[in-house]
Amino acid sequence: MTRQAPPVLRTPRLTLRPLEMTDADALVQGVGNYDVSRWLSVVPYPYTQEDALWFLEKTIDDNALVWGICDDGGFRGVIGIDDGLGYWLARPAWRKGYGFEAAFAVVEHWFEDEGRSSLASTYFEGNDRSGAVLDALGFQPIGHTMRNARSLNQDVGATEMELTRANWSARTEFTVYTPRLTMRPWKDGDAEALLALITPGLTRGVSSIGNDWTLEDAKASIAERQWRGLTGFILAIEHDGALIGGIGCGGYPVALMYYLGETYWNRGFASEAVSAFVPELFQRFPMTKLVADHFDDNPASGRVLQKHGFCVTGEAMGASKGRLEPCRVITYAVTRDSFKVAS
Repeated sequence: MTRQAPPVLRTPRLTLRPLEMTDADALVQGVGNYDVSRWLSVVPYPYTQEDALWFLEKTIDDNALVWGICDDGGFRGVIGIDDGLGYWLARPAWRKGYGFEAAFAVVEHWFEDEGRSSLASTYFEGNDRSGAVLDALGFQPIGHTMRNARSLNQDVGATEMELTRANWSARTEFTVYTPRLTMRPWKDGDAEALLALITPGLTRGVSSIGNDWTLEDAKASIAERQWRGLTGFILAIEHDGALIGGIGCGGYPVALMYYLGETYWNRGFASEAVSAFVPELFQRFPMTKLVADHFDDNPASGRVLQKHGFCVTGEAMGASKGRLEPCRVITYAVTRDSFKVAS
């Protein structure tokens, strides 16, 4: 039975598509960079046009589970599953979060087959970025081995990793509990409760919620920001069974965002939510920094951020659907190591 070509997979920023013979030049330019090929076991260096054509012909003829990683600017790398998950990104595409975004889509596709119980992967010692991506996906180390790095012409230490179906299922769920709060994906009925929270005080502090919102606007916002495994989502914040606000992240660099209905201000809920939510972000995503901001007439948000180790990085101008004109915002950043869980 002939295997079908892999399907096109899409993420918020990327399109993963089957490789084409016309990708040869992009392969040579991307993986032909020594900074890329040194972390790959079977890729030679220098990498020639003949190498690229051989790889493309074999991959296409076999309908292998291999995809080209593309963004709006074009071809950015390759990801696939052979004896395990592996990928590379061209040097200009590094440090954009593309590796995790592409890997998430491929792993999700892999486990859609109910007969698959686990997935393997391996990364060379020193390739901490790939190790962080695998950790964030839920892979666990299962051993250490020596593998030949063809571009280096020598054996290199490597960590063997495994992702079980159970760990993947746990990774795709997202509910956070604190003594008083539950942060969870949105559910039926939340749109009406969200609409009831909207006041001028709330909308002045966030950019995307307007005073003239309708129920359809609330439903559309919830649908757009639902948790799907990647950044660009908001979780509902619940207290004693009632919806009181939302907390989430988006953009790149990844930015923290949250809001509470005015009834729930000055009760420590924001600090309690941030204390539990941000560590989950650092565990679930291979990022080293988280940014945030607030309008300069909202110093209470600044105090919450600073309490958790966020440091001021500058100023900018920001707009809000609850304001007539742009307003000055204070920008912040915190690292994985400098974040503080407030008492």
